[in-house]
Amino acid sequence: MIDLKVLTLGAVSMFLGLLSVPAVADDMIIDVPRYEGGVQVSSGSIPNCCSSHSMSSINELQLSMKGCTTMGGYCMGSRHSAYVSFDLSWIPEGVTIESIRLVGSRNVPRSAGGSACVGFMPYGEMGSSMFNACNLGSTTFNWTNAQNFSINLNPDHFNDPTRDRFAVIRLTQSGEYGSYLRNGKTNAPRLSVTLAVPPCVGDLNDNGVVNSADLGFLIAAWGTADINADLNEDGLVDSEDLGLMLSNWGSCPGP
Repeated sequence: MIDLKVLTLGAVSMFLGLLSVPAVADDMIIDVPRYEGGVQVSSGSIPNCCSSHSMSSINELQLSMKGCTTMGGYCMGSRHSAYVSFDLSWIPEGVTIESIRLVGSRNVPRSAGGSACVGFMPYGEMGSSMFNACNLGSTTFNWTNAQNFSINLNPDHFNDPTRDRFAVIRLTQSGEYGSYLRNGKTNAPRLSVTLAVPPCVGDLNDNGVVNSADLGFLIAAWGTADINADLNEDGLVDSEDLGLMLSNWGSCPGP
């Protein structure tokens, strides 16, 4: 009697000789570079010592952040908030963002209270129109004395299909003594975006590619109810599961 398992393995082996085995899929993290940056400043006089007034320091090498201070009815120091924008067209359409972080560094880092406010606009050029862009609430945190920082942002805002192309983020720091957000060509803030990885049917050893190693696992489980090799979850590892594996042969899909 012909062993169906041996016959199937032989036929598949002949078929696989015609297939090339591609490389393992890339990591699913995208870095979105800063588009523009600037500093929101107040007027420096009462009663607008702590209010929005104008945008300055556009695309300069560092962007100041500090709180406002008053004494005896006088403005002793106006508030500075750093703004940075990002072109989200770097992110492929139709993907799901699992997590997103604002990553950067500061000169003269200080411990202080801080916040990061996110909004979206159809353009990313710095200007006073951005003062009202941050309308999705703020993430509050504490700045430390560390030079580098990583701030978690809400991915739901970025997954909204109705959002505009550019993200605008306002960073604040409390206290009368400021720190400076690095904004040079090589050290400007960036968005580190982790994308959801689609399921890879047939990748039984989870190495990012469906190949002969996975086929070996499937053949070894042939005729059983092995939950890992039963790709269509019908309770039996058979030719239908083999068909699913072959239809997904090669590198696992990207996001």
